[in-house]
Amino acid sequence: MDASTQWFSAVIEMVGNVGFPIFIAFFLLQRMETKLDDVVKALNELSQVIKSAA
Repeated sequence: MDASTQWFSAVIEMVGNVGFPIFIAFFLLQRMETKLDDVVKALNELSQVIKSAA
């Protein structure tokens, strides 16, 4: 089995075990986590720029 087939079978198993709404919630939380990491990085860079300008 290749990686995409394993991922797909894991998704199907998760939907079967916990239900579609819970799967969607986990999926969206995972996507949001990466975006929040980017926001934190940008805020840290902004604070460094503000410190160097002051």
